[in-house]
Amino acid sequence: MAFAPVNPLAAPWQARGLHWLLMPEDLPPELSLCVMPDAVPAAPVRRPQPAAPRAPRPVRPLPSQLHQEGQGGASAAPAQAVRQGGAPAASPAPGPSVSAAPAQEQRHPARPQPAEQAPEAAASVRSWRPLPPHVWPAVWQERLSHTRQGRVVWTYWNLGPDLCEAQAPGKAQRSAFFRRLMQDLAYPAGTSTFWPACLPDPDAVPSAPADGEDRPSYRPNADVFWSGVQALQARAVVVMGSVAARALGLPAGVRPLQQLRHRGTLVWVLWDVEFLLDEPQRYAAMLAFVRRALQQISRR
Repeated sequence: MAFAPVNPLAAPWQARGLHWLLMPEDLPPELSLCVMPDAVPAAPVRRPQPAAPRAPRPVRPLPSQLHQEGQGGASAAPAQAVRQGGAPAASPAPGPSVSAAPAQEQRHPARPQPAEQAPEAAASVRSWRPLPPHVWPAVWQERLSHTRQGRVVWTYWNLGPDLCEAQAPGKAQRSAFFRRLMQDLAYPAGTSTFWPACLPDPDAVPSAPADGEDRPSYRPNADVFWSGVQALQARAVVVMGSVAARALGLPAGVRPLQQLRHRGTLVWVLWDVEFLLDEPQRYAAMLAFVRRALQQISRR
């Protein structure tokens, strides 16, 4: 028995502080941990053998590849080599493919673009232009010279008779109605102005009422009316009554308390003055509607 140093083969024990062993002297070298490592025959080192190549799975060609195979044999060669187990040959960088475009368009359809407005529809919207005052009938030119500008134009069918006749039937009641309405709205002076929907026709034969007095015949002129709205620099028009609405060319079916845009101008439709005089319970709803409507132009 003798003490011998531990060789590097017992490195795990050396790491735990064991450096000497008491071993029999006749212990075979292959069983001793005290001999030098060169006395121990080295174990054969096994090198990893390369794994046998696996047969590749058959690849189902894409529709675009089938389409390309139908176009020529050159594009089918790589797919055939893959199916047979061989590596496909390197191919140059693909250029813009014409045959693959249809398949790609089928998988990813293009988003529909917003349809452009038809030229005829756009032309109909832009076809109307204000007429210059010098081409208006003389009676309309004269009325424009007596009308002040305002942001809101008020009109109704009997406004023409109220402006042209001192004793027009119902004129006093209508004047009192508008005085009350303007006071309730309490907007600054110059906000509202009055522009008639019709004026006397100088070529028409005067009508003979029952009392024997001749009254002028009134005729609307929608083109001149809307041209006058532009000349007065109005931002909105209040049309009262269905008769005035039809005379000014508003769309059919407009109803009271309705808002629309006509010939580039904001339009509010109300009941006729005579109807509001006969139905006073409608006055509160009409007033509330006008107040809300006027807020759209007061903020500009």
